[in-house]
Amino acid sequence: MLTFPVLGFPVHVQWTALLVVAFIVVGGGGLGDASAMARAVIYAVAILLSILVHELGHALVGRRLGLQPRRIVVHGFGGLCEYGRRPTPRQGLVSAFAGPGAGLLLGALCFGLLMLVSLAGPSVPYGLIVFLEQMVWVNVVWSLFNLLPIHPLDGGSMLVNGLQMVTTPRRAWQVTRWVTIGLAIPVGVLGFYAGYRFVPIILALIVMDKLRR
Repeated sequence: MLTFPVLGFPVHVQWTALLVVAFIVVGGGGLGDASAMARAVIYAVAILLSILVHELGHALVGRRLGLQPRRIVVHGFGGLCEYGRRPTPRQGLVSAFAGPGAGLLLGALCFGLLMLVSLAGPSVPYGLIVFLEQMVWVNVVWSLFNLLPIHPLDGGSMLVNGLQMVTTPRRAWQVTRWVTIGLAIPVGVLGFYAGYRFVPIILALIVMDKLRR
């Protein structure tokens, strides 16, 4: 496991994240095509950087709210910001949005930079253009996906925290559970037919977990 500090937060990168990176590079680029390999490496870097920024969004807002963020963990399925104090429903709602919010801001920034470098013409390194394109795609698409009211995605956390502000915790979790199941199934089917085969896998695991409860 790799460990390093960012903005005062310890960041731990688990071996599962490194395994996913290796899978992306080898599976996406192959071992004989240097150009495809380079694109796959850029894609992997964009994913890791986007996950880190996403979790830093949670951590920075959590610090502002007094939630005492302890560390950021990057793993094979994404990332996690661990708090030292349990948030109130209002704090949980705000801190849950902070991750996708940071991703959308980063995506917008990269889109603006992409528009600027496109004006420079062929003098801009092709690798930089590919990197910015991947950063826009990863941050915008996955941030919007993460905002879906499917728990444990951030949108699901926002839903359960928002509901706890107007009803009992038990009722909030019950509603969130059935909203998650009812939405995850059609989204998983759409993801499958759209070619994003890992989306139905993730959502199927989520649905099975909710059905067991």
